[in-house]
Amino acid sequence: MSAAPTARHRRFLAQLAREHYVQGSSKVELGKAHGLSRFQIARLLQEAVDSGVVTISIEADATDEDGMAEQLAAALGLSSAIVVEDDNESDAAQRMGRAALSYVDRRARPGMRIGLAWSRTLDAAAEFAPALPRCTVVQLAGALQLGSHRPSSGIFARLGQDAAVTMVRLPAPLLVTEAETAADLSALPEISGALAAADDLDLAVISVAAWAEEQSSVWEKCSPEQRAAGVADGAVAEASGRLFNAAGADVDTIDDRVIAVTLDQLRNAATTVGVARGAQRAEAVRAACAAGILDVAIVDEALAREILDPAGSQSQTAAQITAQTEESP
Repeated sequence: MSAAPTARHRRFLAQLAREHYVQGSSKVELGKAHGLSRFQIARLLQEAVDSGVVTISIEADATDEDGMAEQLAAALGLSSAIVVEDDNESDAAQRMGRAALSYVDRRARPGMRIGLAWSRTLDAAAEFAPALPRCTVVQLAGALQLGSHRPSSGIFARLGQDAAVTMVRLPAPLLVTEAETAADLSALPEISGALAAADDLDLAVISVAAWAEEQSSVWEKCSPEQRAAGVADGAVAEASGRLFNAAGADVDTIDDRVIAVTLDQLRNAATTVGVARGAQRAEAVRAACAAGILDVAIVDEALAREILDPAGSQSQTAAQITAQTEESP
C-alpha cells in the first residue's frame, strides 16, 4: 500500500486538479507549464482522485435532476442549496460531511478566512479534507464528549497538517457546566483570540440541529432542566450551541455556558453554509434561515422533501413503513 501524500504533494495535486478540472487546461498544457510529460500529468491527476484530493461527488449538485435544490433555495430564500442522496443510512454522515468539504474546496481562494464548526458530520469525513490554498481556518466551536466516546477533532487535525493552512484552534469544549467556568475560559488569550478570529469570515460551515431529543449534540449534554428551559424560552433549533426560535430570534437560555461562534458572527460572514440531515430538522432549517445565519444549505433528500412538501413527505414515509411491514415475515 502506497504512503499517503505529504501536505506539500497534496497542494501540488490540488493545483494540478484546479488547473485541469476548473480552469480547463489540457494535460499537454499542464506538462509544458510544470516540466512534466502528459503521461506524468495523467498519473498525478489519477493520484489526486485516488488519494481524495479530488472527489467526484454525484451526491451534491449533480443530483438535482428534478430541480429540487433550486426549488429548495427559492423556498428558503437562500443563494443556493445542495441536496445529497440518502440511499444508504450507514454512511450518511460521511456523505454529508464530504459534500460540505467539497463545497469548501470549490469556494476556497488564497487569503480567505474559513470558519468550521465542530460537528460529528464533518468529523466523519475528516479523511476527505481538501488540500486548500493558502488561507486561515478558524475553529468555530470545540468538540463535545458524548457518552463514553472521547471527543474527536479529526477534521482540524487533518487540516492543521497542511503548511498552507494557518489554523486557529479553539482549545475549549463547546459547552461547560457553569457560567463562571465559561467566562474564565473565554478570558484566556488563546480562547478569546480564537473567538475574535470569527469576526470577519469569508466562509463559514456549521451544522443546524433541532432543539429536541436525539436531534442535537448540545441537547444531549444539557440537563433535563436546561433542555426544558430552552423549550420554554421558545428554542426550536441550535447551531454550535446558540439557540434560536422559529422566527429566528436569539434564545439565550444557555448562552452563558457556550464557548463558540455567535449568531451575529455567522450573520456577518460573507457566506455561511448550514448542514442538516433528516426530515425532523425541517423546522430548524427554516428557523436558521429566518435568523439570517444561512446563505447555503446542504441537506439530504428526506429533509429537502419535508421542507418543500411536508404532506407528501409524510405520505411517502407512511408508505415506506407499510411496505416494510408487509415484507416482514
